[in-house]
Amino acid sequence: MELKEGIYENLITDRLSGDIRQTEDAGFVCQTENIDSAESAKMLADFLADTIRKKLEDKDVPVEEKIELTNQILESADVEDEDMLVEAPRLLSAVINSQKNAELRATNKELVRPLSGFRVSNLFTGGQSGLSLGSEIMRDIASADQICIIVSFLRMSGIRMMLDQLRDFCKVEGHSLRIITTTYCGVTEAKAVEQLSQLPNTEIRISYNTQIERLHAKSYIFVRNSGFSTAYIGSSNLSHSAQTDGLEWNIRVTNVENPHIIKSALATFERYWNSENFEDFRLGGIEKFQKELSLQRNHGKDNSLELYTRYQLLPHQKMILDKLQVERDENALFRNLVVAATGTGKTVVSAFDYKRFRKDNPQHDKLLFVVHREEILKQSLRTFRSVLGDANFGELWVGNFRPVDSLEHLFVSVATLNSNIDIFRQQGLDYYDYIIIDEAHHAAASSYRVLVDEFKPRVLLGLTATPERMDGRSLLPDFGGKISAEIRLPQALDEGLLTPFQYLCISDPLDISGNELWANGKYIISKLTDRLCNYERTGLIINKLREYLPDETKCHALCFCSDRRHAAFMAEQFSKYGLKAAALTSETKAEERARVNRELASGRINYLCVVDIFNEGVDIPEVDTVLFLRPTDSLTIFLQQLGRGLRLSEGKDFLTVLDFVAQVNRQYDFTNRFRALCTRKDRSIEEQVKNGFTLLPHGCSIFMERKAKSYILENIHSAVYNSRRLVRELMAYDSVPTLSQFVDNCGQDIRLIYKGGRCWTSLKCEAGKCSPLQNDAVTKRLVKGMGNLVHINSMAFIRFIRSFIKNGCRVMMDKTISEKEREAKEQFAVMLYYALFQDRIGKLGYSDMYEALHLLERYPLFKQEIIELTDYLQENLEFKTFQIDTAISAGLELYGCYTKEEIFALFRRQTADKKMQGAASGAFSIEEKNVELFFVTLNKSEKDFSPTTQYNDYFISENRFHWQSQNSMSHTNKGARYVNQHANGRRFILFVREDKKDGFGNTSPYYCMGLVDYISSHGNFPMNIEWQLEKPAMAQFIKAV
Repeated sequence: MELKEGIYENLITDRLSGDIRQTEDAGFVCQTENIDSAESAKMLADFLADTIRKKLEDKDVPVEEKIELTNQILESADVEDEDMLVEAPRLLSAVINSQKNAELRATNKELVRPLSGFRVSNLFTGGQSGLSLGSEIMRDIASADQICIIVSFLRMSGIRMMLDQLRDFCKVEGHSLRIITTTYCGVTEAKAVEQLSQLPNTEIRISYNTQIERLHAKSYIFVRNSGFSTAYIGSSNLSHSAQTDGLEWNIRVTNVENPHIIKSALATFERYWNSENFEDFRLGGIEKFQKELSLQRNHGKDNSLELYTRYQLLPHQKMILDKLQVERDENALFRNLVVAATGTGKTVVSAFDYKRFRKDNPQHDKLLFVVHREEILKQSLRTFRSVLGDANFGELWVGNFRPVDSLEHLFVSVATLNSNIDIFRQQGLDYYDYIIIDEAHHAAASSYRVLVDEFKPRVLLGLTATPERMDGRSLLPDFGGKISAEIRLPQALDEGLLTPFQYLCISDPLDISGNELWANGKYIISKLTDRLCNYERTGLIINKLREYLPDETKCHALCFCSDRRHAAFMAEQFSKYGLKAAALTSETKAEERARVNRELASGRINYLCVVDIFNEGVDIPEVDTVLFLRPTDSLTIFLQQLGRGLRLSEGKDFLTVLDFVAQVNRQYDFTNRFRALCTRKDRSIEEQVKNGFTLLPHGCSIFMERKAKSYILENIHSAVYNSRRLVRELMAYDSVPTLSQFVDNCGQDIRLIYKGGRCWTSLKCEAGKCSPLQNDAVTKRLVKGMGNLVHINSMAFIRFIRSFIKNGCRVMMDKTISEKEREAKEQFAVMLYYALFQDRIGKLGYSDMYEALHLLERYPLFKQEIIELTDYLQENLEFKTFQIDTAISAGLELYGCYTKEEIFALFRRQTADKKMQGAASGAFSIEEKNVELFFVTLNKSEKDFSPTTQYNDYFISENRFHWQSQNSMSHTNKGARYVNQHANGRRFILFVREDKKDGFGNTSPYYCMGLVDYISSHGNFPMNIEWQLEKPAMAQFIKAV
């Protein structure tokens, strides 16, 4: 049979194979691909079930024969006898206690069961469409053991319908009702929340932070200990109309038919429930709830009550704090610059960083916070008071405010600081222990120099959204020559701190690819402007505004131009087309600039044409449209410009970006621009463009017109970094750069240097920057082995390697070191040996590993590479690692990054003369220590998404982890050792990685999350277990809620 054109996802049977041949003979192309290993079990089981179902649907065959056939199939699959069907044709329909059975018999009633059953999913469409959603939910309540409800709104009209059923449910011992809702829009009724909160065995969590969490989810999940769980997912809140006659669509899914959806719903609910963003209703009670409702309902009106925000660190903010800690503790850098887009919580980060500093230095905690504007100072003081939990902390000195008690914790304007500098000098320039310069891009200005040049704090922290000043003066020399930490835009977008974007790449026929427009790695602005100022292009821009904007006369748009001439030209052209436009440049006076900014915010101007002036210190949250009317050479400036439209603002659901993509010079960099917008930096941008950007932050999208897409792909393809390009770039250096210098200058991931079995030394050799390499077996192993060191993040291991190199490639065992220090050195030596030589000593002919390691002394080029690589690794550490327990392993560290071989070396399972063979299972026992290791890959699919396995193993919160055991485990066999942890004293260590492979084709290493303790479990074959982490998980693995 000839197949019809379209998309398929069929397993290929013999019949389908014939259909494929017939279809291809007719001139069509049939594409095939490998089955995703993570999804293979589900796909094959579904195929088997569908095939057998068709066989069993023969109506003339009695049920007994169908059961016999089923058992024959199970027997052929070597299924154990205890899993065979034995009694026919009956089903187990319930297990009840004797009291309940007596009650049913006496009242002549039956158990209440949903009319939809427990096996098949069902769609409810509301109105007069048949089965009532509300009545079916009430029947589900009657048979549940746990109920989890998440809704945007709770109203009395919805509660009244099912309150009696919920009362009956909640009074049963062991039952639990958990509800998540929000004060968003002020729609939820306080009385409804209060009545539900008074039910026994009931807990309610509320989202008060509605500026970030706009909770729209509606789901009712009914968990049953029997495994026959169900859930309603759709559009209905807890209100009368939503449950009865409203045209609401909801699907009721069953665990039998859609287990992965039930698992996904429960996992997401648990993440919300354990997030600090959802507050226990009992903490503030009905009084706080009513106040928060009032704030929502009176939003925008004057409110004399000053409420302090309850701050909690988001994952990206925790990562900043981790990075600052490692910069100070490991790199001895105490002048730190933090770069983050406006609105991503820089001040919150600084407050938590100071809080940690204050805890570590209780006698030396004097704080000076400096910024140029009074309103920023006031807001910053409120933030610090909230984070520190001290409403009396700090004093203001700005305008009409003067300090009353002391200068110990002072929030001061830079103007006040300078006008009273004698007072500060009299105190002593080392008086303040911790100084913060907000809007630190001003630090190069003369008014700030006294802070940077004269004051001597223990910590100087600079905060800025704009590290590149328009006057060309760099901030970095004042902060140790580097940016200490940076909040990436995708993280802030993913966590709801910024407005999502819709990024439209518009085809622009303009040709600006000629080399005559390009010099010194960027466009020649005057020549570029000559091309950009043309009337035909203006017509295209106007047409695209009309095509893509809801109303081109009612937007708040920033239009980025090449220079003043281009900005003036575009403002004039917009005006000619009847649009309200203006130009703003560095020559515009301050008063005029402020007026124009206000007019853009209010809508009296719709298009403000600017150059780079709008990168620095300008904040208009109302901006809802950004036009890139010129190619932007600097990635930093591009992100700053985009960030100007990403501020959260009332009524702004998303930012529209129109990027007019012309034929650009081959040296122009589209790759890094789009990589900077994706959540994964190690994935192919070319594939992302082709596949429609699957790795953007939540709520964001990129659309490319056909010709624009072609221009971009052509540019990306020509700019791909391969070995030839790396060699070319290295050859262009006059002197040999260090590894760090080369990686920083080319702006690529260091793993690119080591891709395909290359190393830094072999790259230098190809570029003629070092002497030729020897053609011997050791050289070949060392070339391959250098890349095995790239993942190291443990300073203990790095120090060991440096000591080894310094001591002539010998492992020095000083007699004064402790037994545990000796053990750690031995473990590190095994790890280094296998990294460099890859195989056991017996196979390579060495008497011991120390003989092999000492061979490195004969290869100075590789010694130098190891020195440069360890320097790079230390400079780029993201967080500190900490020793776990020397009784478990002397060298193992919390948050350490290890290959599986290295982990086995740390537990003496891999030694110099014994290499672990094959893949170890997900759980591995170290019996002599009564320790068990869990190896977890979160994304088990070869692709970026796996619907059936994504919630097998996952972090519920930074302190809790859900783990699924092997399929053979149950509560009554070996799996009992997990449940009985307290009695048997067994210790469990969790190792986690995101993917099996990274974007460079390397096997991904694991991160050690430390010791975990048993909390609870359910299910058998496999068991689902919730673990408590003894230390918080790494922030990069935690999804913000």
